[in-house]
Amino acid sequence: MTFRRKVKPGLKLGRKIGFPTLNFNVGDFGQHVQPGVYHCQVFVEGKPFKGALFYGSKMGSLSKTLEIFVLGFSGKIYGQFVRFTVGKKIRAPKKFASLESLKGQIKKDVRAISTFSRIQAP
Repeated sequence: MTFRRKVKPGLKLGRKIGFPTLNFNVGDFGQHVQPGVYHCQVFVEGKPFKGALFYGSKMGSLSKTLEIFVLGFSGKIYGQFVRFTVGKKIRAPKKFASLESLKGQIKKDVRAISTFSRIQAP
């Protein structure tokens, strides 16, 4: 499943822990994908990258978040559109006791995603 979304500024929490993300409006995303962490392919300025996509609630919020950590990309592209294809679900959302435990889990997620050579079907 491929989506096109405009990058918007986020809370910059990912940047603080070494995993900056592209943030998007959720829109109708929840009609297609269940909350969790997914492998994805992201096309930034036409170039393909692997990504770790998170969709769900975080930090006790009732609203949903849609964000992607893009492996090997470090630019700021606020206001630009990117395309992304959602692949295999890596895990369900979790609550974390600290930013350090969140950071450790993200490292595990990125290791799992980096082993995929291409989009893995959900």
